[in-house]
Formats: sequence, structure tokens, C-alpha cells
Amino acid sequence: MESRHDVEKRATLGQRGFTLIEIIAVLVILGVLAVVAIPQYTALQDEAKNRAGQAVIAAAQSQLSLDYARSLLDTTYTFAPATSCGNVAIDEPSGETWTLTCSALNAGVSTITVTSSVAFTTNPTGTWTRPQ
Repeated sequence: MESRHDVEKRATLGQRGFTLIEIIAVLVILGVLAVVAIPQYTALQDEAKNRAGQAVIAAAQSQLSLDYARSLLDTTYTFAPATSCGNVAIDEPSGETWTLTCSALNAGVSTITVTSSVAFTTNPTGTWTRPQ
């Protein structure tokens, strides 16, 4: 049990506990921050996923260019966009399966699409145009 001297000493040093109103005010502020921060965090996750899909498309465009150049240099190699897309390594997020598809050339253009087992906001798409 504290002596009267200890109580007086604490009081003179300004050591007091928090009041109930102060604690409630802090909880309200934390609640408001949580309401604002959680949607922002979700939006950042969606944006990061879409950017990762765009990176896969860039890798596919590069692979298509490399394989097309190979077909020009090696007459025994047959260039096929679907085959080229199959050669692209995809680093999938945990718990997801991503699929990369490249359409056949149509007027020298191939459409590239990335789909996911967990839906994108919109499936990232791109094109690759055969050099002239």
C-alpha cells in the first residue's frame, strides 16, 4: 500500500493516469483513421496487381520480339505467338493462377491478355506488332 508521501510525490511530479474521455478520444481517432486507411490499402493492392499484370505483358512483348528475330535468323524455326507466350515465366502471387494468352497474328498484330484465377479489376491487355 502506498504511503501518503508516495501519493503526494507522484502528484507533485505530474504523474496521473489518462481520463476516460482521453481514452475514448484516442479510440475515436483510431477508428476514423482505420475507416480512411482500409479502402486506400485495398485500392493499392488492386493497383499493384494490375501493374504486375502489365509487367507480364511487357515480358510477353519482349519474348515475342526475341522469337520473331530468331525466326528471321533461323529458317527452321517457326514463329508462333501462342508458343512464344508459353515461354514467358510468370511469378504468380500466392494463391493465384495467372494465364497469359497471345492471339495469332492478324495483320501483323498479336493481342496479349493476362487473366487470373482471382479476378483483376480489368484483365490487363496489350498488343505486339510485328516489325516491318
